[in-house]
Amino acid sequence: MAVTLKDIAEKVGVTESTVSRVLNGIPKASKETREEIFRVAAELGYKPNQIARSLVTKKTHTIGLIISDLSNTYFARVASGIEKIASKYDYSLIISTTGGDEKEELKYINLLKEKQVDGILFASGRMPASCKNLLKETEIPTVVVAREVEEDLPSVHIDNIKESYNAVKYLINSGHHNIAMISGNKDDKESGFYRIQGYKQALKDNGLKIRDDLIVEGDFKLQSGIEAMEEILKSDYSITAVFAASDQMGVGAIKAIKKAGLKVPDDISVIGFDNNIISLASDPELTTVSQPEEELGWHSMEMLYQVMEGRDLKERKIYLPCEIIERESVRNI
Repeated sequence: MAVTLKDIAEKVGVTESTVSRVLNGIPKASKETREEIFRVAAELGYKPNQIARSLVTKKTHTIGLIISDLSNTYFARVASGIEKIASKYDYSLIISTTGGDEKEELKYINLLKEKQVDGILFASGRMPASCKNLLKETEIPTVVVAREVEEDLPSVHIDNIKESYNAVKYLINSGHHNIAMISGNKDDKESGFYRIQGYKQALKDNGLKIRDDLIVEGDFKLQSGIEAMEEILKSDYSITAVFAASDQMGVGAIKAIKKAGLKVPDDISVIGFDNNIISLASDPELTTVSQPEEELGWHSMEMLYQVMEGRDLKERKIYLPCEIIERESVRNI
């Protein structure tokens, strides 16, 4: 038979309402009474009814995580970081994968509102205006994860311009002056757009010519990297290095270069972005910009917890640093 509040109250010698308040974090009893209630509850193996608890605290202790694709190791590691901190604060996750589709994102925001989640973490590609507006209407505390947002929503991400700049500067410092780029979407003000800005700024600051025909758009996936690299090779064989805006596209570039009868890094060097597991599976292993995926998850959940607790944030936008992982796909010339 399940242990009840009455069982605990009788053993401690207090009322059921006192036990209920203490177990739900309402500090109206003395320290000694609280400690005795928790001791007896643990001794008897009491398991609280989450539904009843939520009626008292007005909290469901659930967090909605809207994320693009858990099969992508980047998002899986972000989610892992989130889950660790959520567990620390006794929160459960409701995970919704959207593939970055706007209709799916709107559907899940409404679903999470119906489920009365205490907070939402949004990590699903770019954030359309429709999603921003709906999130504001719900008034559910929200933190944006690994995504640039112009609105005043709290967010945790990397500085895509700065980190892309550093990647291209690394190639320049290695002696490369004719550098192509395989980018993400050029038009969306998201990671693809900002990484292009970093690429261009690094060339400009180092007195190198910016050639738009050497920036070829992909979709962050391997096949698009192959196709983009093939296009670059057709336009100009004199390049000595390529900056790919994702590791998958970087590995695709390596495949295309080798298929064309050239060698990496002897003929063309390649640097990627993410430090995805695929960067170790390529031949040669891919030099890359390592993103702090788990840390993005940790910090975003910590930030959301502060917002849910009604605390003022010292910073509403947090940028986490990346680092370049040197492997075998870049050579000095």
